[in-house]
Amino acid sequence: MKNKPRILIIGPYPPVRGGISEFNYNTYKYLKEISTVFVLSIKKSYPSLLFPGKSQFYKSKNNLENFENFNIYNPIEFRKVFRTIREKQINTIITTHWNPLVSFLFAIINRLNKKSIKKIGVIHNVLPHERFPLDYLMLKFYLKSLDAMITLSKNSTNSLHKICYKKAIIKQLYHPIEKKKKLNREKSLKILNLDPKNQYLLHFGLVRKYKGLDLLIESMTELIKTNKNLILLIVGEFYSNKEKYLKQITRLKLEKNIKIIDEYVEGNMIDQWFSIADLVIQPNIISSQSGVTALSISFEKKIVTTGTGGIGEVINSNNGYICESNADSMSKTINYALRDKNFNFDKLKELKDKFNWNSFAKKIMSFINEI
Repeated sequence: MKNKPRILIIGPYPPVRGGISEFNYNTYKYLKEISTVFVLSIKKSYPSLLFPGKSQFYKSKNNLENFENFNIYNPIEFRKVFRTIREKQINTIITTHWNPLVSFLFAIINRLNKKSIKKIGVIHNVLPHERFPLDYLMLKFYLKSLDAMITLSKNSTNSLHKICYKKAIIKQLYHPIEKKKKLNREKSLKILNLDPKNQYLLHFGLVRKYKGLDLLIESMTELIKTNKNLILLIVGEFYSNKEKYLKQITRLKLEKNIKIIDEYVEGNMIDQWFSIADLVIQPNIISSQSGVTALSISFEKKIVTTGTGGIGEVINSNNGYICESNADSMSKTINYALRDKNFNFDKLKELKDKFNWNSFAKKIMSFINEI
């Protein structure tokens, strides 16, 4: 008879900020309802010298469950991991892969533990969208330390099969979707100090080169010819060269139609921004999967996207709008989406029901028991 899983999830958790942190917390929250789960939080997602943003910590969130944490960049603190595994009688370790450097350190922890303990990796981005030296070798070292992997798109699964081997044990799932309630739009517009006469396009999340923001900005030149009241809201902290985008906006004379909120948005303010959006735009050049897509669906917002990678596995012409990776196609698709009065919002509700967190947790448990 198999022992019941006693799971340890290692990775960032609030107050460490970011999509991975939120994902880990929700994974813990829903898994603990059906299994025995423990957490060890890493103190920082990135070494301070390599972090491109302003802060690695939430302003408003504390350690939600008083999780024990450790500095993953200090191997001496690995003993906290080994002590927890011993004291809690852990038989399954789950780590989250989004950055090969962190995963390289996870791999050391995996390899220093007993072979009888199952090691599972939840793979967000197989390789970083912005590559760096030795990232591939670090990734390979991590993958070889795992007994099995969970991916969040077919795109990632296919990439792993190319890197690993055809018989790698992989469970392919999709990013779960929370059930959010839309706020009153008029109240949210007042809170955000936005004019209710305008229509709003929302580009939400960290600004990085691979997300194609320059194409979206360029598409605005055509869009405002027929809609002077159209405003593009760029909401999120810049992890790439902000000056480049500001120069582009000035060169195209779009200052009146583009508003930049260069900050990491958290808590209830996320709900405010999504509640006022007429469309969410994801002009990604590359993508393995996207938490912003899941967030948009949770608020039942129409999405215009290039549909690259894993995004296109969830959003298609039946539940969203797909454009090509150029400004002309993007402007035409956005224009059509803004005027489309026949959009079937039930398709977004179906996605919310299909990819809910309870179902995701149950599938993880079934996978653990199968290994």
